[in-house]
Amino acid sequence: MAVGSHVNQLQQAVETLLPAIREAAAEICDQRTLPEWLIQGLADAGVFRMLLGKEQGGLGLNPVTTAGVIETISRANGSAGWVAMILSVTPFWVAAYLEESAVREFFGADSHTDTPVLIGGSQVPHGRAIKTSGGWRLTGQWPFASGCNHANWVTTGSWMFEGEEPVLDESGNPMWRLFLSPASGCQILDTWHTTGLRGTGSHDYTMEDVFVPDHMVMLHPAQGRSSRADPHYRYSGMAVPMMSAVSLGIAQAAVDSLNRLLREKVDRRSSRPASSDLDKLSDLAKTEFMVGSARVYLYENLSQIWNLVQERKEVPMDLRGRFRTACTSAVTASVQAVDLAYATAGASSIYTSSDLERCFRDVHTAAAHAFVRPITLADGGKMLLGQEPDFMMF
Repeated sequence: MAVGSHVNQLQQAVETLLPAIREAAAEICDQRTLPEWLIQGLADAGVFRMLLGKEQGGLGLNPVTTAGVIETISRANGSAGWVAMILSVTPFWVAAYLEESAVREFFGADSHTDTPVLIGGSQVPHGRAIKTSGGWRLTGQWPFASGCNHANWVTTGSWMFEGEEPVLDESGNPMWRLFLSPASGCQILDTWHTTGLRGTGSHDYTMEDVFVPDHMVMLHPAQGRSSRADPHYRYSGMAVPMMSAVSLGIAQAAVDSLNRLLREKVDRRSSRPASSDLDKLSDLAKTEFMVGSARVYLYENLSQIWNLVQERKEVPMDLRGRFRTACTSAVTASVQAVDLAYATAGASSIYTSSDLERCFRDVHTAAAHAFVRPITLADGGKMLLGQEPDFMMF
């Protein structure tokens, strides 16, 4: 089947889910997890296989198309978009960084016949991985495991030890890697009591002496490029623009909500429709521009990078700088747009039943992620000056 047909089918399946996702907003927030029917619906649509290469059973979509789907889901519900992002990016990482033989074994046709591969985890290094015969034994506690209630596999970032001594790299620094293991070896802790993105269920989990074989150990994308020959996997920084897409979707939902409100609301003091208030109309236009311009700049630079990567060409430093700037600025613009929409709506936005109230909480929570905090703009500035960044996205 042609890629275009896959894309159309995927987009149509997602569009079919959107009304139910919007209706489930209160349930998602209250339960602090996504309902199973939604996870199954996203899996059936192919959302979690968007980025995965065709040889591994995925759709092999480009990141611009994928970001558009993530944004669409996030526009309906930020938590749903965030989990969709995590559970689609992580399998891509696994296919990109595991050894070739392990990739064939893990994504083989008979490996997961009964259930879809749902890979989550916590990639920030915590805990200990102690060397043993044929592999490593992991013990510790890991935070921010988005979608862990649904994942059947986890990638876990862990410091590496031989006995009590840390394993050191060539520069003498402690080493850490990602360890892929069944989620059945994890104990989920109920820690995700947060302001926003409550439905992501990004709890902590613990592992106690869990064995991971050597061939299931891999680099984190921030530690280097994939060695796979397939150009589909040469771009490793997939998570960052997808996080930006989540924020853009949340912000667009806030703009949509303000638009509806101004069409319907009447000022109680003057009895005039809100749609005649020039200040409010100006604010609506500002929010539309903030989100729209950030989206164009993000997707334009993402598309340029992807095209170069597919042609096996090096991405010039100035384009890297623009892309880093686009990713962070998309999140910053989303926060600013939601804040303005929230303020412009007045008292209508303070109720928990308000879409704007949820968007306000969700976008600020999304913007707190270390990959997209405002300080990461400094990396964009460094690359625009031809300097190496602190965090290499690809």
